[in-house]
Amino acid sequence: MKNNFNKRFNFLGMSDLEIEKIKKKYGWGLTANELRKAQKEKKGQINITETYILDSLWSDHCSYKHSKNKLRQLVKKNRYVFESEKSDAGAVRLPRSNYGIVFKIESHNHPTLINPEDGAATGVGGIIRDIFAMGARNLGVGASLRYGPKGSPDEILTGAMKGAAEYNQAMKLPLIDSDIYYDESFAHNCLMNVTALGVVRKDGIIPNIVSRDAVGYNLIYFGKPTAGAGFGGASFASQAFEEGVKKEIEFGSNPNLERATFIVFEKVKNRLKKKNLFRYISLKDMGAAGLTCSTVEQVAPRNLGVEIYLDKVPVPKGRKISPAELAVGEDQERNMIIAPKGEATDIILDVFNHDQEFKRFGGKVAVIGKVIGKDKFVLRDKENIYCDLPASLITNAPIYKPKSKSPKHKIVKKFHVKKSRNIERIMLGLLNSKNVCSKKDLFHMFEVGKGSTYMVKKISQTDVCVIVPLIKEKGASRKEKNIGVGLVFGGKSIQGRNGTPKQQAYLATVLARLKLAASGLKPIAVADGCNYGDPENPEHYYCFSQGIDGLNKACQIPIYNEPGEPLAVVSGNVSMKNTYISKGKEKSIDPSLIPAVLGYIEDYHRVITIGLKEPGNNLYLAGKRKHEFKGSEYAKINNQPGKNLPMIKEKMVEKLEHSIIDAINEGLVKSSKIIENGGLLVALAKMMLASKNIGVELKIENFTNGLREDYALFSESIGYIIEVEKNKEKRLKRLYKKYGLKLIPIGRTTNMRTIAGYIKDRKLFEISISG
Repeated sequence: MKNNFNKRFNFLGMSDLEIEKIKKKYGWGLTANELRKAQKEKKGQINITETYILDSLWSDHCSYKHSKNKLRQLVKKNRYVFESEKSDAGAVRLPRSNYGIVFKIESHNHPTLINPEDGAATGVGGIIRDIFAMGARNLGVGASLRYGPKGSPDEILTGAMKGAAEYNQAMKLPLIDSDIYYDESFAHNCLMNVTALGVVRKDGIIPNIVSRDAVGYNLIYFGKPTAGAGFGGASFASQAFEEGVKKEIEFGSNPNLERATFIVFEKVKNRLKKKNLFRYISLKDMGAAGLTCSTVEQVAPRNLGVEIYLDKVPVPKGRKISPAELAVGEDQERNMIIAPKGEATDIILDVFNHDQEFKRFGGKVAVIGKVIGKDKFVLRDKENIYCDLPASLITNAPIYKPKSKSPKHKIVKKFHVKKSRNIERIMLGLLNSKNVCSKKDLFHMFEVGKGSTYMVKKISQTDVCVIVPLIKEKGASRKEKNIGVGLVFGGKSIQGRNGTPKQQAYLATVLARLKLAASGLKPIAVADGCNYGDPENPEHYYCFSQGIDGLNKACQIPIYNEPGEPLAVVSGNVSMKNTYISKGKEKSIDPSLIPAVLGYIEDYHRVITIGLKEPGNNLYLAGKRKHEFKGSEYAKINNQPGKNLPMIKEKMVEKLEHSIIDAINEGLVKSSKIIENGGLLVALAKMMLASKNIGVELKIENFTNGLREDYALFSESIGYIIEVEKNKEKRLKRLYKKYGLKLIPIGRTTNMRTIAGYIKDRKLFEISISG
């Protein structure tokens, strides 16, 4: 990059037009007023390197400047949450144990659209480093992709899945949830949200902020040398896409180095613990805005600063990297420890420098600077100072309260499909829908070797992948080794279209909660994945604001057996500017609150899966069928938007969630399945596909609830199906009666490989289901 990185600008003396020309030249996303504000607060002109730094750290991606005010309203505490001053991922207690679960959700939407394979791979790498940086051992990764409709180029999907899968395989991490949805809303803006989950002893959590007496501590860089990859990525991820404007971004991932780094760092931790030095370190991965973010965000909350010697930063041999690229380049597989001088630093350097695997894959370690007792962020070499900004200026972007306005939307008068007696044909259409059909063709990409995971229930076999985090833990008790956890996505973006963003977020969170409960897991915490449009557009901001309200509404539903204890939002991510500008008009994606909800079960042996277990059992429905088809697959295959969301009041969610957990704890449930994409009949088909040679006979008149047969079969009203042995029916009914719920008998399991539907002994259909 050929620039004079000490060139200074007097933004206070420029017109808006003059500033816009400079912004376009350098690709900056800050507004003219923000650049002027920065100059005022610095009390001096700002040079190119400093502007690049502020452009990244003041972007929405890093600063949350348009969303922070609203995010303060989130429910953030319950008895499971570890109290911490500052952390990049959420940590919750595993009850009756000395361990915690660390998890997070992160978006990599813009990079995945431009460079699918690399974008998705680095999304995975980034989020597992967030878990790692808190001292936790990674256990699995989830992937959620929103993608254009059928007929769109497949490069994004195949590239993203390939990139994510190859990173997972190299790290030997299983896929713990998959959420893929196709719709025209994402033709120009795909979404790639990733989750990760790890485990850590309570005394092994590493803070992402330095101790109060950290002046003089060393900044220790370890990982890949910096080549300036992904330069300006944080700013880029906060800008809209425009028709005819080509954007490129390249990160370059090295999962083998990542794995070697994680392994050698365990040795570092052990050595530090033996010397009673572990408690003095802090750690942060170099994600968005790289070197700057990973240092200044560790010290600024303590009113401290850093001095970085750029000539000490590891770079590829023979390469000359500019100061700005060193400051905010986003090369992957890099981390920053801040540790005391002397023995602690010596141990860290010694272990990394003598690890052959770390070195073989290109890893470097170096002291590149120190913590100073002044509010300054200084970048220098032996001859020049390239940045001298207050650390507090970099980390305190202006916070906005955007205007909010309910968007105009189409009024759908009705949903009606011409009645067809050919249920088989409709069912075939739904099962062939990309949004309904099994994603087994993708699962094989994520397979890792036997014995390398802690998974006891695979996502390819059931709705909730269950991880047993302590099963191999030395020193863990038998009870601790039996604890199972699950992390699941929820929701459909299309449900937020046409003025219902609050309901979309609420339903997404409710469905994730119920999915866990139907497997026997108790939901306790959530990470929010917020994906919305331009926050400076009042209609787009309204959707985001309403989404947070919907999430809060779902979180206020009490945790099982804990009255008044809400689900806590412990971490999350906000991705704005998921928009596309064409002919001067900015089109946003559907409002997409994608939650990742965490649940646990005290004994993983009690986990219930979706596969039907044996013929001769009875099937029950919890949750009435209603004429609720907005965003449904039945409406979609009939080229209609549908009408009426599958809404449900909080009290009813509480009853459905708590009753199924109770029933599973009592040993009354053989299998269960949440009703979602495609409705009740599709849910039954999936239960059959996950079983061996078991079929279903349905008594349709029992659950039509006044609806046409096809509407009852394909409505996506909230509820679930339960398989129960005949000798346990009475106990199950009594339990549900205690909750004020009436179970609806809908049929029985058979030894035929078909779903047969009857209305008063008249067979309406019989569909053969084969895996």
